[in-house]
This record gives sequence, C-alpha cells and structure tokens, in this order.
Amino acid sequence: MTNLLKHIKTLYDQELYSNINRACNLIFTVGEQKPDYLPVSIKFQITVYYADSLYNTQQYSQAENQYRQALQLKKVISKSRTGNKINDNPKDVLSEVDIKYKIHLCCLALKQRKGAADVLQSIPVRQRTPKIYMALGNIYKEVGMERSAITCFKEVLRECPLALEAVEILLKLGVSGVEVNSLTVEVSSDLTWMSSWIKAQAQFQARDYCTAIQTYKSMDIYGLLKDNTSLLVNMGYCYYLMQESSKAIAVLQKAVRLDPNLPSGKSFLSTLLATSGNREYQSALENLVPTTDTHMWSIDHWIILGNLMYFLKKYEKAVYFAQQATLLDSNRNIEACLLKANALTRLEKYNDAAIQATEAVQMCPYRFDTYRCLVDCYINMNRLREAESVALTACTEFNYNAQSYCLHAQCLLKDPMPNIKNIKRILEKAVSQDKTGSTNALSMLMELLEKEQQYDQALKVILKAMETQKPSSKLYQLLGDCYINVQNDEDAFKCYTTALKLDPNNQRATDGLYNIGRNGNLTPYNSRRTNSDQEGDPESDTDVWPISSPSY
Repeated sequence: MTNLLKHIKTLYDQELYSNINRACNLIFTVGEQKPDYLPVSIKFQITVYYADSLYNTQQYSQAENQYRQALQLKKVISKSRTGNKINDNPKDVLSEVDIKYKIHLCCLALKQRKGAADVLQSIPVRQRTPKIYMALGNIYKEVGMERSAITCFKEVLRECPLALEAVEILLKLGVSGVEVNSLTVEVSSDLTWMSSWIKAQAQFQARDYCTAIQTYKSMDIYGLLKDNTSLLVNMGYCYYLMQESSKAIAVLQKAVRLDPNLPSGKSFLSTLLATSGNREYQSALENLVPTTDTHMWSIDHWIILGNLMYFLKKYEKAVYFAQQATLLDSNRNIEACLLKANALTRLEKYNDAAIQATEAVQMCPYRFDTYRCLVDCYINMNRLREAESVALTACTEFNYNAQSYCLHAQCLLKDPMPNIKNIKRILEKAVSQDKTGSTNALSMLMELLEKEQQYDQALKVILKAMETQKPSSKLYQLLGDCYINVQNDEDAFKCYTTALKLDPNNQRATDGLYNIGRNGNLTPYNSRRTNSDQEGDPESDTDVWPISSPSY
C-alpha cells in the first residue's frame, strides 16, 4: 500500500484534486468492505490528502467530515505503542493541531462560527501557535468577545512582531499605541517606519485624523514609504472622515493610478464618486469597473458596478449588485450595506433601507453617512422620534460637530410644531464650527431666519461666514438673497453676478438675478443640494445629467 500512497501523493503534489476525490472515493469503498485493506497509518495519510482535495474543490462539508475522520485515526495511531510509523518524513504528516485548524476553516466556509470556535478552543493552550491565536482572535472579535480577542492578538505579536494585521486589530480594539509598539520592538529597529506607522494607525483609531494625516505624510517620502498605496488609502479615509471628500477622492485616485489592481480602497473610492453627485466623475467610475468575467469578480468589483448604477440612477440594479457583494462576504461589508441602503432609499423602500442603514451604523459607527441615511429613512416614514434619537446618537458619537448639529436640526425642523429658538441655537453652533463650509449649516440657518423675517440678522451671519470660509458661488448667492430681502438691489446684483462667474450652473443665482426689481419670491433654500456650486459643493446635482449612458 506504500505504492498506492505514493501515487496519491503525486496527484496531490500536482494539484490534481478532482482526480484524488474520485480515486479516494473508490479506494475507501473497498476499505469499508475489507477492514484490513488499508493499514491505519496509510489510511490516515490518504484521508488527509482526500480532505485537502475536497477543501480545495470547495466541498467543505465533505472535507470537514474527512478531517474529523483523520483526527480519529491520528488518535488511534498515537495511542498505539506498537503502531506502524506513519511516514519517515514528518513534514508530510499533519499534527492534530493542523487538522483542527483545517476543520475550523471548513466550519467558517460553512458559516458555522461556533463550530469553528469550539474546535480551536479544544486545542491545549501550550500547543496553540500564532496561526491558532490569530484565528481564535478573529472569531472572538466577530462575536464581540473583545478581551479574549485582545489576548489572542497579543500572543500573535509576541511570536510574530511583524504581524501588521494583528497590530491594526489591537488598535481598533482600543489597545494603546505605546503598548502595541512595545510588542513590536524586536523588528522596529530594523524597520525605521514601523513606529511611525503604528503611531499613525493609533491616531486614526483615536479619530485624530488631522494628526494622523501629518504622520502618514511624514512617511510618504523617498527612503521610507513614498507612494505606498496602503498609506494613500489610509490618508483617503482620514480626509473623508474630516469631511474633505474632494481631497479623499484625489488621494484614492492617485493610489489607483499607482496600482490599478489595488486590493483595498477601490470600492470606497467608488462610493465617494457615486454619492458626490458630480457628473464629471462618471468616466472615473466607469474606469473602475472590471473587464474580467463576472465569475472572477470579488466583492469590491460588485460594489463598484453597483455604485456606477447608483450614479446613473439605476437604483434597482444598484440594489442587485450590492446584494451580490453581500452574498460573497460572510463578514459583511460596509460599502455594500451602505450602497444597498442608499439605493433602497431612492426607491422609496424606506423600511428596507432603514434595516440596511441600521446594520451599517452598527458596523461602522464612525461613518457619518450611515447615520444620515438612517435619519432620512425615519423622517420619510414619519418616525420623527426615532430619527431624532439617531441624530442625538450621532451628536454624541461625533462629539457635537457641525455635521451632527445639522442632522439634529433637520429632524427638529420636521416636527409639526418646531421649537424655532432651539433649532436656531443648534444651527448657530453648527455655523460657528463650520469654518470651511463643508456642511449645509449656513443654508439651513439662512432659510430659518428668512422664514422668521429676521433679514438683518441673516445678513450679519452671512457676512461673518464670508470672513472665514473660502469664497464660493453658494456663499455669494446666499449673500445676494440677503441683500434682496433688505431691498439692496445693487449689492444683490453684484453678488449674483459673482456667484455665476464662479459657477454658471447656479440656478438659484440666475433666478435671483432675474427677479431683481420684480418683487419675485425666491424658492426656499431647502438644502445645499438646491444651490448648485460645483466649485464649493461637490454634492450639487443641479447640472443636467448626460442624456445617454453606456448600457451595463
């Protein structure tokens, strides 16, 4: 039978897995009828080859069964003092630990997380390798057992200080950068960028995005990590979370140019492009769509195509492609979940959208767009109390920044009997914090003051904002509206003219200019989306969309 094992091993070495499956199926049928047909040691090794082949051909349930049989055979051999030698070469023999690890892989593939955890936990602590600790840590993290997960990842770093994934996870779980750095001292002396990289990751997890960007930039130099795509992707996330989407898009596009096959960051870039509302990004989105056959597509590929459909207002297709991505990712994907929520909202399926948005908030509580989507769903379902509750959670989560204040004010304005004084106070706080004009706080406050006919105060607010914010078409248009309200047509004319020079597509400025001297009523502000300003507001959608789009 040694010759038989040799031939099976040859098939395995040549990766002819389907051939092994067919051969072993027949061999084991004979072995069941003739118990002495295969010696235990030979049967064990053939069973392991058979299990590996089943796993490699994605027959996970059968593979798990064969691995468990191999485990039983291994125990029989270990207990037998007079048993035959398994093999002269120990490299060809799997240990019990290795077999249990492979059983865990099968359980994960079958989405049996508890079964995977049970088999790994059955391994004695002294026999656990970094691979086992890493696998256990990931399972503990997914089920919310953070303390156990931290312990496991620390054990990984003690033996493998270059395990950067373990470093990132520990920082995400709240371990300080100093403590994590102490576990990697052994390699930090050889890698001059290591300490700075850990420092930047710690700053990112602490939500000190501005400082994190500076640390990343200090590494983006020749001799260190110049033009490293992972570094650029991290910077892109920082810019986005600082509400500077245009800079985030620019950095991520640079990363894609450096590596068209970028393993991470492309789906996030497609999300930013799709939700920007800027028609100039259509070609950039189309270039991200893969040209390979769909059966070879990854999760990111489906998300990218889904975001393109969302951009082209084909929302039903966007939902379908988001669902395809979700089916491929058992661990859930924030971009797929958010895409599905946004598309369902556009289709006015608010209840389904709210479910997806709630899941997105749970996955990424630091992403503001998840809260905004959920609040929009609740408002459209007239569930105002729940909308306000989510908005208040966002205020706490984002330390009462300008965006969260605007979200809260948006909820309060929908109340049938709104507390105008309270809303005005909230919006004034938002405007005072928003020095760059990245939110619609100013527009909301202007609309509120106009409704209350407090025109002089509105003029004071907009003039003060112009001292700190970068001049834009929207700002000049708002100032023009104020001058109209105080019957200063000359200054209103100048402001509207300047607004149209900065953005010829600003329809509200055009209407204001037309209505000067006509006592015409301006349309409500609503939100910044109604005030087209391609220069200062990348989310504007007042431009005419392309008449024809490529079919997908």
